[in-house]
Order: sequence, then C-alpha cells, then structure tokens
Amino acid sequence: MKTVGKNFTNLKWRNLLFLNALVFLIISCEKESTEGFEEAGLNAKAEVMAEPFEFSAPVYDIATTPDGAVLVGLNSGDMKEIQIIRNGKISTMSKFEADNNIQGIATIGAGNAFVTTAGSDLAQTGALYRVSQGNARMVADLGAFERENDPDAYEGLMWKNQLCEATDGFSAGPQNNPFKVAALSGNTALVADAAGNTLLSATTTGEVDWKAVFTPPTDDEGNYLVRWFAGDDADIPCYVQPVPTSVAVGPDGYVYVGELTGAVSEEAGLPIGLSRVWKIPADATHVVCSEDSGPCEVIVDGLTSVIDIAIGPDGRLYVVEFDEMSWIASFVEGLAAGGTITSYDLDGSNEEVVATGLSFPSAISFDKKGNLWLLENNSIGLPGYPPTVRMLEY
Repeated sequence: MKTVGKNFTNLKWRNLLFLNALVFLIISCEKESTEGFEEAGLNAKAEVMAEPFEFSAPVYDIATTPDGAVLVGLNSGDMKEIQIIRNGKISTMSKFEADNNIQGIATIGAGNAFVTTAGSDLAQTGALYRVSQGNARMVADLGAFERENDPDAYEGLMWKNQLCEATDGFSAGPQNNPFKVAALSGNTALVADAAGNTLLSATTTGEVDWKAVFTPPTDDEGNYLVRWFAGDDADIPCYVQPVPTSVAVGPDGYVYVGELTGAVSEEAGLPIGLSRVWKIPADATHVVCSEDSGPCEVIVDGLTSVIDIAIGPDGRLYVVEFDEMSWIASFVEGLAAGGTITSYDLDGSNEEVVATGLSFPSAISFDKKGNLWLLENNSIGLPGYPPTVRMLEY
C-alpha cells in the first residue's frame, strides 16, 4: 500500500473545522467567544425551507440517499454514529468505534455508504470504512499508505520537504487527513487527503493508490508561495499547502477537487483568494496537478477556503467557501464575514451566487427532488453555534 502526504494545511484547520478531526494551528488562538459572530443570513437567492436539525457533537459531512434521506456523521467521543434524517425525524443508521472522527460520507445506494475517518500526527490513523445495512467495517488503511509513500514529498515534483511538517504542533514526517469522499463505484472510493495534498483511490479490498498530487498556490510570476523556511540554516523553503478537502465525480468523465489552502506567511496575512477547483480526468493515475502543465486544469481560482463541492441536479458544480475571511475566521473573534455557495458550469464559466452570509458552511448535498441540504458550524466550538443541517431553496 502507498501513503499520502500531510499537513492538512498545517494549520488549525484540523483543530477547528474539525476541532477533533483536524488539528492544524497557525495562529495563537484567541479566546473563543460568540462576540463578532452574527447569525447566518441567506441572500435573496436562498431561503430556509425546513426547520434546522441541530446536533450536540461535531459533524463534518452530510450525504443524501437515493430515497431522499440525509446521512449525518456524528462524532461523540470514541463512538461514531451515522444518523439519518427522514421525514423530519432523526434516527440512527449505524454506530461504530473508530480512532478518529468521521470526516466524509458518500452514499452508494440505500443503506450503504463510504465513510472516511481523520488522520493524525505522522499518519498514525485515517481509514476508509464501508457501511452496509447498519454495519461498518474498515476496508482501507489510509494512514498506512501515507506512512509508506508520502506522495507529495516523494512522487512527481516532490515539492514538499518532510521537515516542513514540523510546525503547528506536528512532527517532521508523513502527515495525512482523509477528508471528503466520493464513490467512484460500489467498490471504489475517491478520497481528498487534506494533509497529504493528494487525491486517493481506495477499494473495499484494501488497495490504496494516489491518483493526483496537488501543488502549492503560486504568485503572479508562477512561483510557489513560501510560508516559512525550515532546516538548521533556514534554507529549506516550506510552501503554502493546497489542502484538498473535497471531491466530486462529474457526469462528463472528470473528477473535481476543491482546496482549502493552508496558512501563509505572517507578512502575507490571511489565505484569501488562493483556493482553486481542479478538473481531472477520471481515469488519470499518478498525475501532478500543476498550473503550468499536466492533465489537470484549474477551472476556478481566486476562491477562499473551499470546504466542499458537489454536482447539482442541473449538472452544475456547486462550491462551498467556509468564510470570506478564510478558515482562520473560526479562530479569531470578530473576523468572520460569512461563507458562500456558488455554482458554475463544468468548465468554470457562468458563475452564479447561490447563498451568502452563511455561518461556516461545511458541507452540501442534493436530495432526489433536487433540494439543497446544508451543514453549518461543523465544529467551531462556539457556544450557541451547534452543527446544524437544513434545507435551502435556491
């Protein structure tokens, strides 16, 4: 088996967004409070259609089933739970123990789903599960793949030095954080490994390989953005990490991947406008996604903290930005400006704003009627802001 790279973004993103699931810190977290965070407000193009469903533990993803229900990955201590919203009521589909939090869910038919669990320092955890008729079993060890391979450090352009992982509370070496997942078939899943900066393919028989390695964002001259320098002589450039968080399979023979984007240098401030959405041939294997060459194409750039993407019933690509001031807004009092959902044609054209002013939007999914379901406040840890799932009209 192969492994994947790390550093989610080196930031607190693991700490925050995924307060248990993602632990990447980059700034000295100020004392959290609700001051400065306003109630989420939807623009004229989106309104709440149903009473929101609130949850008492971290939730990082939702997914809809063929019969119109909504699956919710609930993380309460060691016990993980897939809950299901159907006909206005919440029930439990599956409970299982896992080393880390559920971060991604992808349905593969009624009563069946792929589930990813989070990574940890030096890629000691992180797995793909298959849930069938209430039973969950681990089918692929994604952490082992990262430990053995670390593609962004040792494959392709080899742009990342493992010493660059020794920041924000992490160790030099391989790092992983399997985040969102998409079903390529009933036996194969695609996983966006945020800390590994890779798109993985994993099967129910345990085979894991990397499909794509993502490269750092660039400046106006095409050079990778540098966050800091490592090494005894501070001569090893450590680049801003792309941090792929989300993946969707299009109807056109392509796979789409969205980036959160990691911490930037202190001088640069916030990672605003650096996130991209990539378009990759579905049959691609071992490709390097670079802005200047290769089979991958950036179809949307200039985004901020993309945390989820989905293909809508209209065949358009829907992109979720966590907050206009970046993921760091979830750590700094008074910084949040609201998140956004925007749709595009599959070539990145014809941008249309769907909703703005959202409270840390974290995941979306469309049900069989074409309704858009939204997860907000995945795990920001602020009193009065529980993870909430609701349906929007757009």
